[in-house]
Amino acid sequence: MASELRAALIAVVLVVAATGVGVAVGQRARATPTPRPVPSPTQLAIPTATPADQAEVQRRAFAQPLTSGCATDRAVWLFADGGAAIRFDGRVWTIPDPTLRSLHAAACRGGIALAVGAGGSLLTADDDRRELRADRVGIADLHGVAMLPDGALAVGMSGTVLRQGALDWKPIGPDVPMDLFGVATDPPSAWIVGAAGTAYRLTASGWALAPQPQAVTLWTVSMPSPDVAVVAGERGALVRWADGRWTTIDARTAATLRASAVVGAATWVVGDSGTVIELLGESVRRIDLGTTCTLRAVFARGSAVWVVGSDGIRGAAWRIAPTGTDRWGTC
Repeated sequence: MASELRAALIAVVLVVAATGVGVAVGQRARATPTPRPVPSPTQLAIPTATPADQAEVQRRAFAQPLTSGCATDRAVWLFADGGAAIRFDGRVWTIPDPTLRSLHAAACRGGIALAVGAGGSLLTADDDRRELRADRVGIADLHGVAMLPDGALAVGMSGTVLRQGALDWKPIGPDVPMDLFGVATDPPSAWIVGAAGTAYRLTASGWALAPQPQAVTLWTVSMPSPDVAVVAGERGALVRWADGRWTTIDARTAATLRASAVVGAATWVVGDSGTVIELLGESVRRIDLGTTCTLRAVFARGSAVWVVGSDGIRGAAWRIAPTGTDRWGTC
């Protein structure tokens, strides 16, 4: 019942946004056309593997520039910009589809992993049905995605904001020409962030501009609760929205911060030069993974925090658990 109520709330808020501020998105001329319905899927069986296969599978899996990842109920999925999707079930790594794809961001819900990328490309991994589906929506590069109870929100270049429904994707969002890179949802609220300090939050009356104190490119946003947001970006920009105002936080770094995730009571933020930050309220704790790779994704699975990075050619993944840290790859 609670999940149904949350789904209903987000649906109502998004309808308000679409009929109010968001109408301009569908009407104004822009490089991205109105998304077409999702085509019939191409289904691929997810192969099995044995521990004996692991040396070669891992060599191929991490010899690519990993950009994103997330955890379904059954497995961890990692994606690359110019590489193949890889899967870890907690025991063995597999490469379910060797097709090279340009994917920039990913999000999971239940048994579904959804990755988005160049030219409106989408890759859906369904662990329940054990299949993959490759789709495309519009032509704009997509750089951020977040799950909803009944779909997803994706953002990208030239102010693209798309909502996934039962049958297709539709434009919905503020009339903003800036490139967008980050999106987060906590029904009935949502946030989108991007170039030149662009930050919007979704309220009951539609999308509201939330000018923040650092006019740099914002790469990521997370929502510890519907009324709180953590935003990060270039030159160590780290700000927190609460009680209707921004608070600037000293990230203790000038490195660009590229990805974030809510993990329990904390928000984890990762970025260039191996930067890892655990943020609890406004308190910062730095974590050393012993790498200088660019860290591009962070997410939780159970009690473990996963971090994904790349040196532009090779990738790596870290699993930070209460019992210790595991690493795969050599970026």
